[in-house]
Amino acid sequence: MPSYQGRALRPGAPRRRTGTLGRITRVLQAVAALVVAAALAHVPWGTLRHRAISVARVQVSGLHYLDDSAVVARSGLGLGDGWLDANLDEARQRLLADSRIRAAKVVRAFPNAIEIRIEERTPVLLVRHGSPWELDADGVLLAPLREGVVADVPLVAGLDAERYAAGTCVSTPEVQRALAWVKATADAQLELAGRISEFDVSDEANTAIVLMDGTRVIAPAWPPGLSTLSSLRVVLADLGKRGMAAREVDLRYRNQVIVRPAASGPGTGAGPGAS
Repeated sequence: MPSYQGRALRPGAPRRRTGTLGRITRVLQAVAALVVAAALAHVPWGTLRHRAISVARVQVSGLHYLDDSAVVARSGLGLGDGWLDANLDEARQRLLADSRIRAAKVVRAFPNAIEIRIEERTPVLLVRHGSPWELDADGVLLAPLREGVVADVPLVAGLDAERYAAGTCVSTPEVQRALAWVKATADAQLELAGRISEFDVSDEANTAIVLMDGTRVIAPAWPPGLSTLSSLRVVLADLGKRGMAAREVDLRYRNQVIVRPAASGPGTGAGPGAS
């Protein structure tokens, strides 16, 4: 059996009085911990963090129409704000409330910047809203950038959008038809980009296209195939070569383009590729 040696085991050795002293030490330690915790609770950690890393730069990318300072102001972010405290989700929601912003991404960039990446809505049509307002390819109504300033895109006649608020997706049949014509005439082969002044959708049976030179093109309600629209390109090019102006070009007949000259005279029937 193991034998133990030591003063405490010797018969008659005095016992150490450690119980009371140990309890006092533990009490003092607990009190000290409470004091330290109370002191730490009063330290302004948010202020210290804010001062330690503040936003030094807010960078905006992806803009074509909007002003970067206006975008930053709408986001609610500012120089000197806490870089770690910035609520990026809230800033993004504020940006998306702008009718002209299709998508937005807000991220932190090291060491102390914030990046705002914007995808703007691109206007493709004008509609009457008192003064002309713009529509994008989804039919979303865009608030004006400035009073009287609009994109150089065709106007939709036969539609009054004044009852709609900015940011509304206008999905009436007239708007859908006008957007279909925008898409169809945007084909580079047709050489119509920039030549169209107006789409008139007031007639349910036909769509009238007014060109910049005043020529009125009468077409079916919805865009015909590419071959018919290509015939229009050929006829317009031929008229230009001859130095002639057309009052009206009719595309409603299959395999035939009818040209009504600007000057008084009989109408001219033409097949595809001729005038």
